[in-house]
This record gives sequence, structure tokens and C-alpha cells, in this order.
Amino acid sequence: MTMVSFTSRRALPRSSVHHTALEACAAGMSVIPIRTDGTKQPRLSTWRAYQRRQANEVEVNHWFGNADAGIALVTGAVSRNLEALDFDCPATFEAWLGRVQQDPGLSALYDHLSWGYLEATPAGGRHLLYRCDRVEGNQRLATRPDGEKRQTLIETRGEGGLIIVAPSHGTVHPSGKPYLLLRGGVSSIRTITAHQRALLFSVARAFDEMPPANPCVLPSRKVGGSLTGSDDLRPGDLFNRAASWEEILIPHGWELVRWVADKGEWRRPGKQGPGISATTNWEGSDLLYVFSTSTVFEPERGYSKFSAYALLNFGGDFHAAAHHLATSGSPTRNTIPFSQSWKRRSTRHPYV
Repeated sequence: MTMVSFTSRRALPRSSVHHTALEACAAGMSVIPIRTDGTKQPRLSTWRAYQRRQANEVEVNHWFGNADAGIALVTGAVSRNLEALDFDCPATFEAWLGRVQQDPGLSALYDHLSWGYLEATPAGGRHLLYRCDRVEGNQRLATRPDGEKRQTLIETRGEGGLIIVAPSHGTVHPSGKPYLLLRGGVSSIRTITAHQRALLFSVARAFDEMPPANPCVLPSRKVGGSLTGSDDLRPGDLFNRAASWEEILIPHGWELVRWVADKGEWRRPGKQGPGISATTNWEGSDLLYVFSTSTVFEPERGYSKFSAYALLNFGGDFHAAAHHLATSGSPTRNTIPFSQSWKRRSTRHPYV
């Protein structure tokens, strides 16, 4: 990508927003102006061109030289793989930060990033800006139910996105309050690895409060053989009734971190440090709900016990899994009889 030279930086800009725009452009970022009517929308008829190229010096001076408009950074490849971790809820940010600071490695990573760029939003949230070799489109990492909709708690601004930044103020935000730079600045944004980014995301996903979506459906076909002497239920149905999540997940390296009421919180195989990778039995659903993208499970999808068992042991072949259960009478690869499995299901796991 061709870097733009901004010789006018030698002259005194007419506003702090103008100064920040010039500084951001010099640091390899694409900038656009934001309206001052409280809509938080770009002050351009279209801004898609600036997802592919940086504005030139004439454009920047025209946008910010004579008016104190708000300023936004275009995230993604056009700004050298810029990404923002956007915390809409102040309480969620504090809770996320508390979890991060429990781990020395993650705590040091946060300090490194926050001294590069950290700002407060008018609503009390936080923007943490960084660069990374791996940046996808915008992602919702944590949400909560809000009537028929859902409220975003933590999200990213990545490829094709934008983020309004300090020193935008006045009527740029509907509250009339400013965006405040707390640490660092546009010229000191840090770069992290894809692994470090995944660790931060994993902690963020632990704050998602949405129920599992799209539960996996058991195969409708009945398989010969009976696990309990009844022909009315399929092997998968019986497995869902009798097996425990501990018997399904622990043999494959999953760790049960704790119980929160009747919800189990799990850490995926190979994961180090704090953070939850999945939950089981959210609001009594008896489903596995995985947050991490580093497992065989699809994130943001609910899995029944039989679906998880089939995926872990038979590559997702429901028929093969059901046939094995029907012929062996074993709910898990550890060949634990159903009678023992049922008893275990009613007791707490010793990892609590």
C-alpha cells in the first residue's frame, strides 16, 4: 500500500480533531469525518472508497480544516490491519479486565496494548485499539437478551468497519459528551499476534449471556438394538438422558473449571490461563455451547450430548455413533454402564 505524505503537519492544525486526523494518516490509517448531529454516521455520501484507500492531504484538510467534525478510523487492511475491541457496557469492561488481570501473561498483554491506545466512550465504555496479522470483519463477542433483540456488550471493529475516536466531542455523540483518550495515541498503537488476540477474545466470549442457538438435531432414523430394552426411544435419545457432560468432554481433554448454579463452565483442550471456552446446561437447556473457534465445535451453536459425542468420537457420523451405542450399551468411549452414568449425573463434579 502506498503511504501518503502529509507535509501540512508542519503547519498548526485548526483543531485537535484536525491534528489527530493528520497524525493518524501519517501512521498509516484511513480516516473519515463524522457528522455532528448525534447520529454517529459518516459525513460523506459514501465512505466505501476509504475502505480501500487512505484519504489524501487535500481531502483531510477539507474535512477537518474548517469544521470541528468528529473523526473515525477505518479498521482493517486499509489501516495496516487495525482492529478495535469495543466494550459498550462499562460494567462488562471492568469484569473483563478483572478476569484478564488474574493471569500474569494476559495482564501484561493488556498493559502493553492499553499504553498503545485506550480511550473512554461518551457512554462510559472503552475502545482498545491494536494491529494484528489476522483481522476479520466485525464480530459480536458477547451479548445479552434484550426483549426480542440482543444488547451488544463486547464487539470488534475489523475489516470493513470503522470506530469513532477521540477527540470527537460535542454533538458527534447524542449525549453531547466527548470521547476521551486515556492512554497512548494513534501514533503508538501496538501490534499483537493472532494467538494473543485469540486469548483476549476467549475471555470476552465468556461474558456472552445469550442462550444456545440452533441445537443439533438427533438423526430421525432408529437404529437396531436397544440400550435399555425399550424400542420407543432411539439410542441418541437414551444417551441424552443418561450420559453426563463430564463423561463426554473430559476424556477429550476438556476441563470443568467451575459450576455456576447448574451451569458448567469449561476450558478447551490445550488452553492455558483464565477464560472460559464453553458452557453446559445454560438455563437448564442441557446443551453444550462453545465460544472458542479453536475446537471441533462450531461457535455459537448448541450441541446435545449425543451430537457432541458423535462429533468427538465418530467425526459427526450420527448413524455410526448410534450403532455403536446400540451394540455396545456404552454411553462413552470409557464404556461406563448407563446405570453408573445416571448416578454420576445427579452428583457434582469434584473439580468444583
